Amino acid sequence: MSDNSLSKEIEIKAYVRDFDYVLNYLYNNAKFKKKYFKKDIYYARENEIKSNDIRFENCIRLRVQNGGYTFCSKKRSIIDGVEVNDEREVKVSKKKARFIINFLSSLQGYKELVRKEKRGYSFSYKGTIIDLSHVKGLDDFIEIEFLDSKLSQESQIKELKTLLSELSISEADIEAEAYMTLLMKNNK
Repeated sequence: MSDNSLSKEIEIKAYVRDFDYVLNYLYNNAKFKKKYFKKDIYYARENEIKSNDIRFENCIRLRVQNGGYTFCSKKRSIIDGVEVNDEREVKVSKKKARFIINFLSSLQGYKELVRKEKRGYSFSYKGTIIDLSHVKGLDDFIEIEFLDSKLSQESQIKELKTLLSELSISEADIEAEAYMTLLMKNNK
């Protein structure tokens, strides 16, 4: 395994009602980083899937992006509509990703829960990373995040909400549910 990192992430996610307006605003006011396509596969323990009692902290995400494979687990909490995560990521080769999936499946009882495909644009803006995305099967979203910021948690939450307002996105459009949960509800 090539990379194992633990990070503190504070992120706000909201529905975007006018994708073109927000994209143009960001192109004119933020630093464009890249276009992206992310494919995520979420795994959960089979007994939790069968009992419909899935515990987020037990789930594992495999992200496939630009030929790379990254496993992620999160300890997630929500404060005033904002995600506060302790996140652990491990980047691996394709061969090791297959090995880990087989290990999780055969020895740990994990099964695929749901898939997510996200296509969009990434920007840096006022010390944050902003992703403007279309999530297949859901809607258009914006995610604004601080990663390992030196600001207090309260200051970060306040700043994230201020940035939403600058982008003409209402606090009523904040979505506190994880994509995984939204997709599971959508697939029922």
